[in-house]
Amino acid sequence: MAVTSIDTVGAGDAFTAGYISALLDGEDVAGRLQRGAAMGAFAVSTAGDWEGLPSRAELAMLGATASGTTHR
Repeated sequence: MAVTSIDTVGAGDAFTAGYISALLDGEDVAGRLQRGAAMGAFAVSTAGDWEGLPSRAELAMLGATASGTTHR
């Protein structure tokens, strides 16, 4: 997942949170790593350490393909 990096603060914490949340949701290792990477990408694409992270309700959109539009 390619994103423009704005602020790298919180990227590792976001990755870990994504990995653990996927573990608790019963995802396999690949799913955990994918969610962790996505959460890290969200974290670095906004200023601050957690402000850009998706909500629990938005997690379902992480695997959706977009046609150049923002879903948030």
